[in-house]
Amino acid sequence: MGLTSAFTNAVGPILAVAAAGYLLKRTTDVDVQPLNKAGLYVLVPALAFHSIATTTIDGAAIAKLGVGVVGYAVLMMGLAWVVGRFTGESGPLLGALMLAAAFPNSGFIGIPLSEFAFGDLGRTTAVLYLTIQNLVVYTLGVYVASRGTDRGALESVTEIFRLPLVYAVVAGVAVRALGVVPAPDTALMETVGTVGDASIPVMLLILGVQLADTDVTAVTRSLTPAALKLVAAPLVGVGLALVLGFENPTIARVFVLECATPAAVIPLALTIEYAEDVSVGGITAPEYLSTAIFTTTLAGVAVMTALVAILQAGVVL
Repeated sequence: MGLTSAFTNAVGPILAVAAAGYLLKRTTDVDVQPLNKAGLYVLVPALAFHSIATTTIDGAAIAKLGVGVVGYAVLMMGLAWVVGRFTGESGPLLGALMLAAAFPNSGFIGIPLSEFAFGDLGRTTAVLYLTIQNLVVYTLGVYVASRGTDRGALESVTEIFRLPLVYAVVAGVAVRALGVVPAPDTALMETVGTVGDASIPVMLLILGVQLADTDVTAVTRSLTPAALKLVAAPLVGVGLALVLGFENPTIARVFVLECATPAAVIPLALTIEYAEDVSVGGITAPEYLSTAIFTTTLAGVAVMTALVAILQAGVVL
């Protein structure tokens, strides 16, 4: 698939729906919180349960995917720490840089992008990536976000157990292990599947609304995280995929694509929780991170288009 086809079939639909969310916010001042709660507590869990219950991915591939997600986060945090120290970042801003580099937008962008590019298997792989990443965000991510502040972190690690996504994953794994997955054509599975499918456009609308709300006052300081996400992240993803040796090339390609998506939104909530009042050089960690999200999302269009074309052509994996 060429660049034009990759853009038209994979990246273009994402931009179109996100642009609708952006315009919606600009014209109606819509409140993103109800949309976000509906997605977080209903739509994404339904997508996760249905994807896992019906997936053809075996346990060995899921284990490799887990190692890859954790390994990617650790490697990118280490790289960001080295680069950040070299460029003079410190305290909460260094933590924000590490969060921007380590956690890709595997949900709002990654899931629909993977589905458009690689179909049902792409979507299921992306859902698993997001689930594992959430475990890392609310453990290692919380620790990084709270460094350089006077806030404790342990109590927020338990936040992950409040997310229905975790229990949806457990339920999906359980029904598969017990061999009691309902038939795909039953009313239950069709309903869950329909609700899960709704998460794709809703997540993209939320992304557009969030971009409309982004404070870009620190755009000149977002070049470092942009370079890490747009250049280093795809290379690290490819390296890990080769080392892990996924038997299914589609899973390997989706893993790389997920790694290369722009900076995630979830870590922004962590910096708001722990470092909103701490200013370094006239900028706070949330301002730094929100600008990084904005910059990597816009600049990432070209990178994701090229990467989809390369991966679908089988040039790398």
